[in-house]
Amino acid sequence: MMRLIQHMTWPGRGAVLLAVVLLVAGCARDPEPTVVTDPATRQLVALANRALEEGEFARALALADSAARRAPGTVEPLFLKGMIHSRTLQLDEAEQAYRRVIELDPDFPGVWNNLGNNAVWRGAYQEALGYYARELEIAPDPKPWSSIGRIYQELGVVDSAAYAFEQAIALDSSYVSAYLSYARLLEEEGAYERALALVEQAAAHEPESIEVQYMQGALLERLGREAEALPYLEAVTRAWPWHTESHYKLGQVLQRLGREQESRAVLARAEELWKRQADITTYQKGLTTDPGNPYAHAALATAYRMAGRYDEAIRSYKLALTLEPDNLEFQNNLASLYFLKRDTVAAIRTYHRILEQDPGMVEVWVNLGILYALSREPEAARQAWMQALAQDPTNEKARRYLARLEAGGDS
Repeated sequence: MMRLIQHMTWPGRGAVLLAVVLLVAGCARDPEPTVVTDPATRQLVALANRALEEGEFARALALADSAARRAPGTVEPLFLKGMIHSRTLQLDEAEQAYRRVIELDPDFPGVWNNLGNNAVWRGAYQEALGYYARELEIAPDPKPWSSIGRIYQELGVVDSAAYAFEQAIALDSSYVSAYLSYARLLEEEGAYERALALVEQAAAHEPESIEVQYMQGALLERLGREAEALPYLEAVTRAWPWHTESHYKLGQVLQRLGREQESRAVLARAEELWKRQADITTYQKGLTTDPGNPYAHAALATAYRMAGRYDEAIRSYKLALTLEPDNLEFQNNLASLYFLKRDTVAAIRTYHRILEQDPGMVEVWVNLGILYALSREPEAARQAWMQALAQDPTNEKARRYLARLEAGGDS
């Protein structure tokens, strides 16, 4: 099998899920000469990892650079830099960092896996499979096997895809991602009962997973078990109001159950969501050819926001700001998204960042005052609105909010 993976000739390229690209691997290992042992440097690495997970890419990279300077010749800071560059789709920089890791320690866990993920993004499937095979030579790991399965699935090599997913599950019987990927493969082949059995196994491990619940509902609908599918699909549409497929399937289920009026409303919503998803897909494709363009990331962020997918919009704006950190429009839009998410702390922090660069932005002062008022900080709200009026004495919003505050009312 490993020889087949490394040397098989591949047919044409196709679209690949972004989730494959963003996979990262990492595990503990015994200290070695190339591994960070200095406590202060390890703290920098930990802080950089946390910043990466929070989507603070510029801060994560700065911390990783600091760690690399403190401990030259160690692999963790370099590996972390590769992960950061991969997340921001700076694939050339990521490759350089991973190659440096390999020079220091060719068996460092995760490095070949992540090179494989980057190759997938470029559509270099044969290269990716070779990298995943090399990762598996280091240690058994379900992640590379699952990625191998997805590539074979994309290429239509069903038996090899199934084998890879089975290997992933054999290595980790709680690896939900592999169960779901295998179930999707079987669904494509029309093996709905077998697919549902796999999803039920995934549900035993993560019953609250919305993705698992969607697969349960979708497969039950496929099998004509509408009454059983209904609660799953209703739960998914509540949790993911932007999710096109769950709305469409829910509409079909309601129709078959004789609930025509509800069905029409849900299917109309699904039609709206299809249009939103078409915009998102267009901008995602644009990123594959121009990942270093901050405005391409911002355009995708706008499409996500219009679809109500605020978390993904925030992530895309953070990526745009990594490439163009001083762009005030991006920062303002990011602050607005935090406001929509009711994350007043992050919104206030972002507005302050904007005002440090340009204290003359009146609308930012107005919005900052609103956030302080919502946070029950009336004096800070007053100061913000007074700053807005100092910049623009005719600003009606600031006057109105300030008057309400002075009168003891809500803003």
